[in-house]
Amino acid sequence: MKNVRVIYEKHGACKYISHLDTNRVMLRAIGKSRLNIWYTEGFNRHAYITFALPLSLGFASTCESMDFRVLDDNEDLSAIPQRLNDCLPEGIRVLSCAEAVHKPADIESAAYDISLEPMNDGEISLEELSDKLTVFLALPEILVDKKTKKGMKQVDLKPYILACERHDDGSFRLTLPAGSALNINPTLLINAFADFIKVELHADITRVGVFVKGGEDFA
Repeated sequence: MKNVRVIYEKHGACKYISHLDTNRVMLRAIGKSRLNIWYTEGFNRHAYITFALPLSLGFASTCESMDFRVLDDNEDLSAIPQRLNDCLPEGIRVLSCAEAVHKPADIESAAYDISLEPMNDGEISLEELSDKLTVFLALPEILVDKKTKKGMKQVDLKPYILACERHDDGSFRLTLPAGSALNINPTLLINAFADFIKVELHADITRVGVFVKGGEDFA
């Protein structure tokens, strides 16, 4: 028996499937594919799968992960993606399957590709939006109210912006802390920016990378 990690993408209408429902979708796909994996013991046996970093509702992703244990050490892992894809809905596609290298606790950051546009047409041009974003990111501090286990707390997001790379089309790639120790949702920054420019914004967010210490891909 060995631990394997499936990397999959989630996009289109499926980005509005909750984490709990994504779990159910994957369980059904595993059952239909007849993969020889480990099931929990007891009265209510079920396939034991884990997700390292659950995706927020409404986010797309190219780098989601799901772990389970295969019973046969000689299982052809390269065949698992197609077996699962044959049983998954449009919008969820398995990209690869290999033995797990890192532990979920090793995750330290995640990268997101973000496109912003005003909710009301003509309220602000995309060029103006881009210019104002540059000013916003240059602020000495970016204070937001963040919900914690002890209640609401004011947090300065500026130190947590690990990287911000602008793209030619006006979108940008934002890298933030992620994981069990500290997780910063990019919507915190987007909402703070919307408040700063006093414009209601629509954000298209895709998680494009999950990383461990040193910037190495979580695998």
